[in-house]
Amino acid sequence: MKYNIFYNADFIASDYAFDTTRKSGELAASLRDGGEAKVVDPGLFTERAKAIIDRVHDPEYVKAVITGTPSHLAESQGFAWDPKVPTMAIAHSTGLVAAVTDVLTSSNRVAGSLSSGLHHARAGRGSGFCTFNGLVVAATDALDRGAERVLVLDFDAHCGGGTRSMTAPDKVVQIDVATNAFDSWTPASADALFMAGVDNYIDTIIEALELADGAGNFDLVLYNAGMDPANSGVSNADLELREHMVAEWAAKRDQRLVYALAGGYTGGGIEMDDLVALHRLTVDAFCD
Repeated sequence: MKYNIFYNADFIASDYAFDTTRKSGELAASLRDGGEAKVVDPGLFTERAKAIIDRVHDPEYVKAVITGTPSHLAESQGFAWDPKVPTMAIAHSTGLVAAVTDVLTSSNRVAGSLSSGLHHARAGRGSGFCTFNGLVVAATDALDRGAERVLVLDFDAHCGGGTRSMTAPDKVVQIDVATNAFDSWTPASADALFMAGVDNYIDTIIEALELADGAGNFDLVLYNAGMDPANSGVSNADLELREHMVAEWAAKRDQRLVYALAGGYTGGGIEMDDLVALHRLTVDAFCD
């Protein structure tokens, strides 16, 4: 299946260099040799993304990210501030807004954005390498476009407490499978938070997808496809299987879905080429 993946150079604009601010460029370069997934510039949606960021985040926090002052807010995600940090952070939300528009206003069922640094951000501050909560921005955009229910399917290694803190459970249902309790949250309504280990990881993914099936209909799924479970010891084979399971689950439901890269880090034997290969598992599963 051919589909669009949104990315431009603003994703890697910040002087601050870290996996979250650099890996999307490496992955985009790996996709420019053709294939089923087409890299598309989301720049036309920048102003729309900015407007939604202003709505869902506190004005004082947005101003701090833009200006660098006060530093305890501007650097609350853990990055040293520089003038291009806001450009980078806005771009990661812009890609998701473009992807949401793609699947809700065309015949395309799937779109991707090479976005990360999202789900820990709160309304009034950043956290855990996340500056603005692009998942909340994307869900808000979908609701603005007429969606009645959105599912956030968050398979990043860490919990998505920031997203849950900024959304209403009756409109945005959240199902997390995490391997690390950082940013844990309390489920309500149809929500669920699963803690998985290496030995039961795939069984937990199956349980989460079955729960999502029983949660009713969704106009859009936002899939936070973190590859950082690899940093917790989950095997590449299990992560590849997970991606095919999610892609097949969405296809069987004829479900409109937008994915983000989410977490995934070098270190512990994982080099940048390895990290790109892990994120390619997501890209390739939805092509299949």
